[in-house]
Amino acid sequence: MAVLGRHRPPVRQPIPTSPNQVQPPSGPSSAKGGRLTSRAAGGIIAEIAQTAGLDDPTTAHVLRHTLATTLVRGKTDLVLVAEILGHARLETTRRYSLPSDKDKEDALKLITVDR
Repeated sequence: MAVLGRHRPPVRQPIPTSPNQVQPPSGPSSAKGGRLTSRAAGGIIAEIAQTAGLDDPTTAHVLRHTLATTLVRGKTDLVLVAEILGHARLETTRRYSLPSDKDKEDALKLITVDR
């Protein structure tokens, strides 16, 4: 995919073996070597979405919401999802993971009913 080739993330550094080797993360960089701005990231996402032929609006927020929903529906622990998203409160994460009607039906099937 040509779009991804032009916007390749930096190579990850090896895992440090002592506390003295730990460096703060620098985040993605721009073509000029500086930090990637929100606007630049949005442009990359829009270009990839257009190349992929997606009709729906695709933004960083939509991707983040999709990630959270996919993790929660895949039965990933909500605390772990909150940590991945950088949320301090589970209530914030909960908004990304509202249950569908099928989720509610599946939950009700777990209830044991004696007849």
